[in-house]
Amino acid sequence: MIKFFRILLTAAGFIVPLAALFEVEGGTGEEKKKQVLIALMNELDKIGIEFPNWAERFIEPILSLLIDAVVSYLNKSGFFEHGE
Repeated sequence: MIKFFRILLTAAGFIVPLAALFEVEGGTGEEKKKQVLIALMNELDKIGIEFPNWAERFIEPILSLLIDAVVSYLNKSGFFEHGE
C-alpha cells in the first residue's frame, strides 16, 4: 500500500506542469482535465511506473480525483490567473 501512495505522490508532481501547460492552451475545465489525464498516464508509462494489480482498473478515476485535488489547491493558492 505504501508503494501505491508513493506512486500517487509521483503522479501529483507531474500534474502541476501538465496543468499549467494545458491552462495556457485554453479550453473548458473538463477538456483540460482530460488532456492532463491522458498526458499524465503517458508520462507515468514512459518512466515505467506500474500500479499494483489490484489498482489497475481504478487508475483513471483515482488519477482524475488526484488531478481535481491538485488543481483545486492551485486555484485556491492563486497559481492560475482566471479572467473575471
